[in-house]
Amino acid sequence: MSADHRGGRRSGWTSGRMSGGGNSAVNMVVMAPGDNVGVATRDIAAGATARDLRGCRQVALEPIPQGHKIALADIAPEDLLVRYGVPVGVATDAIGAGRLAHVHNVASRYLDNDEDHYE
Repeated sequence: MSADHRGGRRSGWTSGRMSGGGNSAVNMVVMAPGDNVGVATRDIAAGATARDLRGCRQVALEPIPQGHKIALADIAPEDLLVRYGVPVGVATDAIGAGRLAHVHNVASRYLDNDEDHYE
């Protein structure tokens, strides 16, 4: 199992080959092993499983809109959000695995104004 950016295990995050049939369509991107968020490639309904090409998956606990981030592990306030192997934000509130990571619970690491803040 992959470790998060602090060396712990990802809760609710599983890895393995996807089996055929059913709900096995790829609907998120996870680019680096240390990422603690995935990016939805299409809308993911609450209760649906987010899956990447390698078969890694996380159940969405709320709707995740296309292009938005889903937490792959529990992320505590002040923890870094890591996407594509790069810290892109800081959690301003606790973000549970399977939850949406967005402007309501993330502060950007690379934008410092309200107009351009697209986390």
